[in-house]
Amino acid sequence: MNANENLTLSRLLSRREAMALIHSIEESVSDIALALARADGSLFVSTANWAQSGTDLASLVKSLDANQTIEIDHHRLYPLCADSHLIGAMVVFDHQPARSHALERALHHSLNIFLTESLEKRDVAAEALDRYREINLMYRVSETIGLALDPEAIPRMVLEESNHVIRADAGLVLLSAKPGDTHREIKSSFGAERAAALNEIARAESIQPSLNDRPQILTALPATSPAYAAILWSPLKTQDQVLGGVLLGRLEGQDEFTASDERLLTALARQAAVAVENSQLHQASLERERMKRELQLAHDVQASLIPRETPRVPGWAFAAYWQPAREVGGDFYDFIERDGGQLGFALGDVSDKGMHAALFMALTRSTLRASTLAAPSPKDGMNRANRLVCADSTGGMFVTLFYGQLDPDAHRLTYINAGHNPPLFYHAAGKKLTELTRTGIMVGFDDAYKYKQRSVRLRRGDFILFYTDGVTESVNAQDEQFGEERLQRVLLDHPGDSPEEILRALNRALSEFTGDIPPFDDVTIVIAKRVA
Repeated sequence: MNANENLTLSRLLSRREAMALIHSIEESVSDIALALARADGSLFVSTANWAQSGTDLASLVKSLDANQTIEIDHHRLYPLCADSHLIGAMVVFDHQPARSHALERALHHSLNIFLTESLEKRDVAAEALDRYREINLMYRVSETIGLALDPEAIPRMVLEESNHVIRADAGLVLLSAKPGDTHREIKSSFGAERAAALNEIARAESIQPSLNDRPQILTALPATSPAYAAILWSPLKTQDQVLGGVLLGRLEGQDEFTASDERLLTALARQAAVAVENSQLHQASLERERMKRELQLAHDVQASLIPRETPRVPGWAFAAYWQPAREVGGDFYDFIERDGGQLGFALGDVSDKGMHAALFMALTRSTLRASTLAAPSPKDGMNRANRLVCADSTGGMFVTLFYGQLDPDAHRLTYINAGHNPPLFYHAAGKKLTELTRTGIMVGFDDAYKYKQRSVRLRRGDFILFYTDGVTESVNAQDEQFGEERLQRVLLDHPGDSPEEILRALNRALSEFTGDIPPFDDVTIVIAKRVA
């Protein structure tokens, strides 16, 4: 037991036991009066004849220290100690001071042994009580805080539990906004204005280094109003990091915190840290699920903008493929049916990935459709679409775009290549490939730019492959790109196949090349072939 916990004679020795001891001496030695006094000089127990001595106990006990026996005017004073702490005195009044004092000394020795053993028993009992309080606290915490997943409720519950086992005038739960952040925010408190003063102490430069990853009892504190005598800190610490901590304070005039208080708060903080970490992981999991649902919804919305079927045009066959690298992407293709039996189609690649690119892709697709449907020529429609996209473009985004209008009867494709990968035109008669090179810059870059258009005529067996750079820039385990040479080889190996067969062959070649490497970029492919 700590000396500052106010040891008293009455706490360590029962009155009945004390009476039995002193009466055993009274019966053996005549003409003496015996008393046991408390440290303040008040009478604890005495023999029947003590009242006749007329002794002023208070003044006598004041002159006694813990290390020696003294004699004053027929009185002998024997100190009674526990853990080197003076808790009282045995006082003998004797008319014959010259006689032997052996029995007195034996009684004094017995009393000190008895007090020491009683103190040890109390220490054991106190330790057992501390363990019981700690186990009981852990049980309650496991039933409350341990099952909590609400990050806002846990700090409040921590202070409620600490109030059950540790008396304090104010308390705070401080948590870091993010892992590794030294700035800690108040998540819960009690004590009103006293808590504000406690927070002022916690923020002081002289105190901050002490609020680390170890429990602390601090007494040398900065001046605040109201003034604090001591604070108790216990970190909310997991295996990997310090999430924050619990801070309790006691005002001046109150006892300081004890080692027992520190153990209890540390045990509570240890469990609370696990609960805080679990709640953060739970919230992160919920956020991931929310994002997953939103991304899936965005994917579904974006996929609804991609044609589900290729057009059916006499003498022509088409195939198309669209696969974003993430849930959503910046690639798209579209078929636009025009008056007079003409077919417009587009293939584009936004200069970004993810949600931002997906929104820009939707904007570009809608703008292009609206601009080209009523335009007299592809270049007029593209010029209008470019102006509108530039007006809405933010963050320097743009889109490479191929737009063409097919006249099925004339077998002619009029097109604009706005900074896009040149499509590959297979000429059946010459069994060779040529490129439909660029006719202008990317859309969304310069609103005053004027696009030029070109035309090509397809004969029976000719086809054109339109693609985005996700095809040629696909990489394998050796970080090699698929490249244009491999792409051309696939086309030259399947010149007589249908567009669907060519598409399957190309996807198979890509899959064999990349293996298990996840796609880095969106992949979009459109194939148009004149079949009759």
